[in-house]
Amino acid sequence: MQQWKLSTASYYPGERETVWRDAMTQICLPMAVPAAGQDDFFGDVVNVVSPLGIEFSCVRASAQTLSGACSTHPDAIWLALLLDGRSILQDDAATPSRQPLEANDILYGPTGVDSTLQLPSEFRMLYVKIPRQVLHPRLVNPTLLGVGALSGRAGAGRMLACLLRTVAEDLEGLDDDTLRPIETALAEFVVACLGERAGICSFGSPARSAHFNQICQSIESQLGDPDLGLAGLAVQQRVSPRYIQKLFEEAGLSFGQYVRQRRLDNCRRELANPLYRKLSISEICFRWGFNDAAHFSRSFHQQYGVTPRAFRQAGGQEPCPAAATLQ
Repeated sequence: MQQWKLSTASYYPGERETVWRDAMTQICLPMAVPAAGQDDFFGDVVNVVSPLGIEFSCVRASAQTLSGACSTHPDAIWLALLLDGRSILQDDAATPSRQPLEANDILYGPTGVDSTLQLPSEFRMLYVKIPRQVLHPRLVNPTLLGVGALSGRAGAGRMLACLLRTVAEDLEGLDDDTLRPIETALAEFVVACLGERAGICSFGSPARSAHFNQICQSIESQLGDPDLGLAGLAVQQRVSPRYIQKLFEEAGLSFGQYVRQRRLDNCRRELANPLYRKLSISEICFRWGFNDAAHFSRSFHQQYGVTPRAFRQAGGQEPCPAAATLQ
């Protein structure tokens, strides 16, 4: 885990706005423009980077406008939860719209896309940047996502808002062991909340795209079952096996590839997590539906270029260049 803090109180008044803009750029927030007539401008930020590279930034500052895009940062999805204060989201389309945000509403968008957030009074906000590789590219693709807002008052959005608010309150006290389950939960909530808005674009209709995401979510909940198969899933979904096969073909992969990759992803995550040290490598692979430890070891090495044992001994830090693709 990495952590840094900044407070404009440590700088001369004439330096504070420049220092603040630099800090906002560092955490991938667009250009900060303080409200006019502020002689006592202030800003504080605490930034924490999780083991998987998710950045959490708790920002407290005077009134300002955040406008533009962070095109210099790698592809990622950002979330922002206003903890205190008021805000208005404005898109930068040809006909811009203004959307006042209510308590617990969650802003979202991809890095590199212009947007404007007006913060007309002192505020406190949690800003989260999730690298593209943390999210399964077949479920959430940042390049297909626009800027928008999720209601945090019901369903999965409400639970996501509660998770983010808890993270914000405890941010400075978090460590790697605490952040790892937060990483997992956050990725699942983002898929649940944004999957239909940023799913595969190759399907012929939104209904087919939504059904594909629904099928993938069903698979996710059954990965630990070694008997998970195409025929049984088709019965659960009340469709034919051929229909599921065609959906996966349209997404550019096969049912078997998807299941294998998702099982490997989960095994890799647990092998890197110190909380699972008491479990043997075989126990971990069996937990995620593999029924042959030798086959798992070969598959893991083929996918990531390192054996499960070596990966675990290195603390999960070995480079895994093949992990980001299912092609």
